[in-house]
Amino acid sequence: MAKNLRVDDVVYVPRSRVGLDDNSQSAFYSGKVIDVTERSVKLLLPEGKISEDIPTSAIQRNIKVIIIKIGDFDTEDTLLDPLQKSVSFYFKLLLSDDELVFRSVRTTEELSIIWQKEHSVISHVIIIGHGKENAIKFGDKWIESIDIGKILSLNDVSPKQFMSLCCKTGYADFGKDFSKSPVCESLIAPFHSVHGSIASQFCQTFFAYHLLLGKTTGVAFKHAREVTPGAVSFRLWKNEKLLAGQKS
Repeated sequence: MAKNLRVDDVVYVPRSRVGLDDNSQSAFYSGKVIDVTERSVKLLLPEGKISEDIPTSAIQRNIKVIIIKIGDFDTEDTLLDPLQKSVSFYFKLLLSDDELVFRSVRTTEELSIIWQKEHSVISHVIIIGHGKENAIKFGDKWIESIDIGKILSLNDVSPKQFMSLCCKTGYADFGKDFSKSPVCESLIAPFHSVHGSIASQFCQTFFAYHLLLGKTTGVAFKHAREVTPGAVSFRLWKNEKLLAGQKS
């Protein structure tokens, strides 16, 4: 959700929310704000038309999703690569090529390098890898959430929405700690181990609600958790607080 919007700001809104044809390379329309009220805006549409009031909850300042696969040497061919491809192909249907970034790493050094290059334009981060209650596996090393947060929290970083498809990273030892990082606007992650097919389906369902239909993070999370088989263990963290999902 975009905050502190002003006239002449250029923002992104789901095409379906402004009556534009969904049959487009990107699910989003980028338009100029021409009127602002407390909780809604009007946008300039194609051919000089003006939109109806659009709730700010459906507005994004920018859209660029990065999908990061963190390799472990052992299961990349059988699990991580297929999961990355499944999620990536979905986003190729949802967004244009310049709204997507795909990267694979095995070390924190590689993560740091790509993050320094990409972070300024990123709005959403999807992490694919192996997790446990307080860490994610990079190659053959377990890196704790606090250290990952430090790598990503650069001085000029803006908060991003994160989704981790790594098992058990919804635990407080990971989720609570990571969600307090300056880089984290919110974190969605599984509390238990999660099958790769369920992780892919949950991710796709959440972003269909959130990006395609313009639902808030909380509403999209609720719907995705309800309709995806086996997704009850996913949790939503923000500012060290568990906002939704299984409590224990």
